[in-house]
Amino acid sequence: MIVLLLFGALGCVAVYQNMHKSTINLANVILEETEKEDSKSRDLDREQKLSDMGAVTEEDFYTLIIGLDNSDSHAGLNTDTLLVAHVIPGHNMIKLMSIPRDLRVTNLRGFAAKINSIFANGYNYAVRQSQENPGLLSGKYVQLGNKNVPEEYISSGMVMARETLERYMGIHIDYTFLANYQSLISLVDEVGGIEINVERSMEYDAPSEDMFIRFEPGLQVLDGEKALHYARFRKDNRGSSFHSNDFERGMRQQQIIIALIDKLTSWDNLPKAFEIMDIVSSNLKTDMSPNMMISLVRQYYGKITRDNIYSLPFPGQWNAPYVDADQEELEERLRQFVSLDRPNIDRTTGS
Repeated sequence: MIVLLLFGALGCVAVYQNMHKSTINLANVILEETEKEDSKSRDLDREQKLSDMGAVTEEDFYTLIIGLDNSDSHAGLNTDTLLVAHVIPGHNMIKLMSIPRDLRVTNLRGFAAKINSIFANGYNYAVRQSQENPGLLSGKYVQLGNKNVPEEYISSGMVMARETLERYMGIHIDYTFLANYQSLISLVDEVGGIEINVERSMEYDAPSEDMFIRFEPGLQVLDGEKALHYARFRKDNRGSSFHSNDFERGMRQQQIIIALIDKLTSWDNLPKAFEIMDIVSSNLKTDMSPNMMISLVRQYYGKITRDNIYSLPFPGQWNAPYVDADQEELEERLRQFVSLDRPNIDRTTGS
């Protein structure tokens, strides 16, 4: 779970020269021809729209945050978190919607699949195609966890996840962020912990992942490791009646985003906010330019507060082995999400 990248876009950013190592070219992909043409077309449209990347546009935009568990104890490529943010600078407002890991979508081959497998689909397709035709690779490498891999592998996975959600939600996602768990741990520790109101007890052991979760209800300050445990919790040692579903999990992840923004904006220290992002830049890949990040932060730092962030719960139901959404409910929730107006819901619970 690395939802903090929304915060990276609007709450803090590294110094300009260090942010360049986080940049990834999402036009450098290996996809099926129809997907590749769609990707190129949309990237050209975005470049035309934002030709001056050093200037903040007053127009609203959408950001996709992809959290990938690529820790030493887990080398899989299924995404652990997918969060879409509607950022409305003119109103100093952000709307958040967490996408359930098991949401039913259509994959590259036209079959039903879980949304958390789509990044891996794109990544593995690029691997297979480049093995058959090495000339498809540009020779540029990027870091993923403790490995360096061809940029095309990562870009293809990010683009496939992005375009799948664009089709599902009927929106145009302007920027995509990919990060791993270490970013969250480092950032929370660097700010001195975050205050979270834990609403229920949690007890879960995963020795293979070196993860041992223990929480009791109440307001408490979480360090980086505990914040990660709070964000990831789904199963409970005590049985299925104690498990947490992905809808609850998504709301906890959004709690962490809000707590991080609260902590950094409360400092009222822009230079410190710029420095903080340096600790996560090596674990971050994004197609948002450093100029755009810095410009956004300078103009809106301190203006995006808890009162300006709205959590919209995803209107899905468990239909084993997938999450499905009632079409009418989904359309209504998406209307709230894409609107420039403030939704008539509780800002932190989404109810």
